[in-house]
Order: sequence, then structure tokens, then C-alpha cells
Amino acid sequence: MNPKSKTEIEYMRKGGKLLAKILNILKQNSKIGITENELDKMSQELCKEYAVSPAFFKYKGFPKSLCISVNDKIVHGIATDRKIKEGDLVSLDFGIIYKGLYTDAAVSFLVSSKDPKIEDFIAATKKSRDEGIKASLENNFVGDISFAMQKPILEKGYSIVKELAGHGIGYKLHEDPFILGYGRPKTGMKLRRNMTIAIESMINMGSADILEENDNWTIRTKDGSLSCHFEHTILITDSTPEILTLL
Repeated sequence: MNPKSKTEIEYMRKGGKLLAKILNILKQNSKIGITENELDKMSQELCKEYAVSPAFFKYKGFPKSLCISVNDKIVHGIATDRKIKEGDLVSLDFGIIYKGLYTDAAVSFLVSSKDPKIEDFIAATKKSRDEGIKASLENNFVGDISFAMQKPILEKGYSIVKELAGHGIGYKLHEDPFILGYGRPKTGMKLRRNMTIAIESMINMGSADILEENDNWTIRTKDGSLSCHFEHTILITDSTPEILTLL
């Protein structure tokens, strides 16, 4: 993956802000009674409103625009007519294309409920992503990101999904490098200024084992435990990483 030019960075900044707005609106509307398909339709309408294209629609055959993964679904959940319920742990993963460049982000949240155990799980997953972002420094290595991400999870005793990872991003949705949620420092690709990468934390409350459903997309926990997902697209700078998908 090559570092981005000044113009490409500006396009990704604009696209990232638009994606953040869309994802925030989708989160706000993820209330009791709304269906997954209604949220997917809303994501398409918001893309039209903001003059961007949904990144996931028809990507390798994916049939929807929004990945919505509820409770034991980890990622790549395909929207159905299922209604959102009180106490659901909802993960929304969404990407857009602006001026030919991709940005990608995900957020997880508990719907209309309070549960300290689940809230601690969500907070740990978010912290994992955030620690990975902090480690995304010029002249660091991909392994430094992965090592930073695993710490908050191992401390809590949750499980890191090993088959899935963050990634480079730009003119393609998935570019090198492959950024695991666990690893060793000073290993992998060296980070260079103006690289753009997507940092993802995908964590299970129970076992790390996963299953793929018959739709060939939806991935869920094998033991039926809850799963959580956070993601930001970021820019490597000469100092603190810039989060492009932040409101």
C-alpha cells in the first residue's frame, strides 16, 4: 500500500466525515421495533443524500449496503426483517466511496438497556481499537498495533477473533497490510507517513471459535456468546494518528 497524496488525503477526510455522520444517524435510529432492513434502506438513502456510494453493496456479491450484526453475530450480518429488541447488542459496520476512495467504520452498542457486564465488554472492545490507533505511529510496525490491541482484551479475559482483521484502505476496500488484533511488537510492515489503514477490534465475550452461516457471509460465535466490533479509518502522520471517520 502506497502513502496517499495530499489530494487523496483530503478526499478521504471528507469521505470519512460523511461516513461518520451516516453511521451516527444509523446508530440513533437503531431503536426498539425498527427492522434491520429498514436500517439498511436508511443507509442507502443517506448515501444518496450525501452523494456517496455504499462500499459494501455487491462487494464480492454482498447483497446489502449495511453490515448489521446482532448479539452472537460477529461481522458481515445481512439485514433481515428482524426487529431490534431491548437488550440487543448491535454492531453496525458501514463503508462508503467518495471520489473513488474508501473509508470504513464500525460501532457497537446496547439497545435501551443497562447491563454492567455487557457495558464492560463493549468498553474493552472499544479500548482495544483505540489502543491500536495510538500505536499507529510513523516508523512503528503493524505488530506494534496488534500487540497494543490485545492488551485490554487479555486483561479482561475476553477472546480475540483470530480469523478477521483490520486492513489497509484507499482505492480498494481491503489493501495491505493485514492488521490482526493480536501479535508481537516490531513485526510486519513498517508504517509510513500518509498511509491510510482501518483499525478493527472484533472480540467475543466467550470462546474465540467462530462459525460461518450458510449465506457465506454472516460470521457468528460458535458458543453463542456475545460479540462486539469497533473500527475507524485512520491516517498515519508524523505525530498522533488522525482518525478520519470521527465526527
